[in-house]
Amino acid sequence: MGMSALTVRVAAGPGRAGGRGTSGRGGGGRRGGRGGGRGKTKTRRPRAFSYGPAMEERCRLKPPPEGAALPRLVCYDLDDTVWFPELYMMCGAPWSKDELGRVTDVCGTELRVYPAASESIKMILDPDGPFQSSGVRTKVAFASRTNRGKWAMEALDLLRLDKDTTLREAVGDMIEIFPGTKRKHFESLRHKSRLSYSDMLFFDNERVNVEEVGQLGVTSVYCPGGMSQGAWEKGLETFAKNARQRSTQGARR
Repeated sequence: MGMSALTVRVAAGPGRAGGRGTSGRGGGGRRGGRGGGRGKTKTRRPRAFSYGPAMEERCRLKPPPEGAALPRLVCYDLDDTVWFPELYMMCGAPWSKDELGRVTDVCGTELRVYPAASESIKMILDPDGPFQSSGVRTKVAFASRTNRGKWAMEALDLLRLDKDTTLREAVGDMIEIFPGTKRKHFESLRHKSRLSYSDMLFFDNERVNVEEVGQLGVTSVYCPGGMSQGAWEKGLETFAKNARQRSTQGARR
């Protein structure tokens, strides 16, 4: 299936060990881990992996161009989009948090947040930034198909954007974590937010999710290898382009 006008792919960096196999969903180009689209296996053993380039990226996110159309809701997948390792690769709860704010599982493996994920969320929520001061009042949401929802919620309560705000607090009730198609996640988010799909921007590391959600009318960005500055910039650019096209089509009617 080809990418539609509402979906865009951002090239991944060099492959890293661990994660999904190349025959699995999303095609992120990583070796090892699960393949063939099978469900996430249960384990209490840490899996071998390495962090990709997006985790070490020095982000200098630029604000959107003045006058550009902005999404009213920005939704992120969790596993390998907001954070890494993916939860199925970890030993899980009980989680620990040290004096430096590092969150680790019971085996001592750290759950790290991609810099572009945390920085873009902070930009969205900045009361003096373009997403709030412009009157758009953009919301942040998370949508995950993980079957480790309890682990995910506990981790969201521990990971912080800054000293005052956890990731869970950043989204409030705009969070959907359950297995199955992400079309269901977005049906729920649309009901909660009372926004149209065309007002939403979505980032995910799995192609199948991007394609399914894009079919709803959501501008969807495929970012294998995790959230990156390039994915953020391409997402805003594509959202604004789609908004201009809708405006032009409406004027012709």
